[in-house]
Amino acid sequence: MIKIVVDSTGYIPQEIIEKYDIKVVPLKVRFGNEEFKETDISVEEFYRRLTSSTELPKTSQPSPQDFMEVYKPLIDEGHEIISIHLSQKISGTINSARVAIELLKTNKIRIVDSMSTTFSLRFLAEFALSLIEKGLPFEEVYKETVNAVNRIYNRFVLYHLKYLVEGGRLSKAGGLLGDILNIKPILSFTNGEVKIESVARSLNKAKDVLLKFVKEISDTKGIDRLAIIHGINSDVKEFEEKLKESVNVPIEKMLCGAVIGVYAGPEWIGVGIFGKT
Repeated sequence: MIKIVVDSTGYIPQEIIEKYDIKVVPLKVRFGNEEFKETDISVEEFYRRLTSSTELPKTSQPSPQDFMEVYKPLIDEGHEIISIHLSQKISGTINSARVAIELLKTNKIRIVDSMSTTFSLRFLAEFALSLIEKGLPFEEVYKETVNAVNRIYNRFVLYHLKYLVEGGRLSKAGGLLGDILNIKPILSFTNGEVKIESVARSLNKAKDVLLKFVKEISDTKGIDRLAIIHGINSDVKEFEEKLKESVNVPIEKMLCGAVIGVYAGPEWIGVGIFGKT
């Protein structure tokens, strides 16, 4: 049987994890001397600490041992594994997975680099599960899932840039420029890295750019699945209503947790798309 493994930045709902027996390898977040597995700190507790802490938290990847503890029982039971993870250009998570595979000396595990994070892990995992349910063989499920990475599209805007700057994902010059001019960069994951796509003069105008982006993808590629990805900001429902006016597809919402929150901050919003092509 083919099993799916993801890391914790997929924020896949517990009911889906249990239904499909998805295995989750957690990243870690550290406040001072306190370290938590991402799966062991609630979203609410994390953001409470983030907004009250004077020192920003740090994140760390799973160790090869963490992966071995998930992989080995599955391999021993005779399963094959599709392991889907956040971009290797922003995290060493995939490298740890590769080391674990080498130590296990197995050819029964294939890694898929989502080239992104959050919604992409969930969409790709559920896409792979749909292929498994159709009875496709292991190598075909792997190849089709890798190809599906090209159907991932995204844009997002951060309400405060300091978290991305302090986390080393945006230059201090870029962050300072945004603060001084009150501009809002529209960001993307492109080729596995965070890229500034454009800038807007206000948060509302930045949200308009997101809406136009979704409409553009809908018109040119088609949309299989659409998600609003976000922090604990209170304007998600308002944005959802505007998005419904732009495209006629079901909208999923993903509240993202600790590892993403370290870099994105408590308030941010984005759109994640699994295109038809």
